[in-house]
Amino acid sequence: MDLNLVQAFVDIVEAGNLAEAGRRRGVTRSQVSRQLGQLEEQAGAMLLRRTTRRLEMTDAGQSLYDHGLRILQEMAAAQAEIDSLGKTLRGHVRVSVPTGLGDAFIAPLLLRFAELHPGISLRVFFANRVTDLIAAEIDVALKVTSLPPLDTVAREVCAIRWQLCASPEYLARTPPLQKPSDLAECRFLCPPYTSRRFLLTLGRDSACGPERHDVEITPYLQSEHFPFLMNAVRQGHGISLLPVYMGWEDVRRGTLAPVLPDWKPEGLGNRLYIITTPNPHLSMATRALIGFLREAVTGLSVFAQA
Repeated sequence: MDLNLVQAFVDIVEAGNLAEAGRRRGVTRSQVSRQLGQLEEQAGAMLLRRTTRRLEMTDAGQSLYDHGLRILQEMAAAQAEIDSLGKTLRGHVRVSVPTGLGDAFIAPLLLRFAELHPGISLRVFFANRVTDLIAAEIDVALKVTSLPPLDTVAREVCAIRWQLCASPEYLARTPPLQKPSDLAECRFLCPPYTSRRFLLTLGRDSACGPERHDVEITPYLQSEHFPFLMNAVRQGHGISLLPVYMGWEDVRRGTLAPVLPDWKPEGLGNRLYIITTPNPHLSMATRALIGFLREAVTGLSVFAQA
């Protein structure tokens, strides 16, 4: 069976239609259709059912896709191994990073990686909601979460701690905040939650043992883009719930002040993971990026200290 035709078939399945597959391969739709026909002739079976709206794999097509994808991945890994013998890593890696973490820390690291490995090309996505790596065509994803997806390989990098902070100007015109329940009367800035009202959980250690307090809050301003929330809290729009790594410099300079510093809030995730699909044959380029990030991002651990 012609591996070039197998690659075309994999591209068709992942693209979802012949026209998109042709665009990705740099050929016409008719050429892709002809390649599919040649592969079906070689396989002796129909691989795709063509409907008016989409393409559906037959049982034979599913089998060929599963085996073909593994073969192609192994061929790519073998080529990368051969290239590495010449001390030059080559390949292409698609990586997804969260927006706030990406802007603050990961973007410079990726540029440094690109300088170290000029033979590896990167395609970088800044996104917070990548869950299906295969559907999103992502090789490596950095994700802040408390529970990584079960159908992935998750490599823990470090803990992530969250904090409450506000501008001194906002706190000056707000009644003193002395206990967690006082937060319910404040303007609250935070990442999006699934419901309009949510329970903010805070904890602390006291002489009587660990304490936990839940506060029901209606957010005043929500966004997945942490730099936007940082600008909002700096301008005095309210109290923010953000990872410590986003606001530590402002707190150090005094442009932001911690709120209820004895209480530690729970955010939208308490660990940073590097996530890949459960593929035992990751390319050398992908493995190089994972190793680089695991070592380089450990600097974030300083923001996870209590």
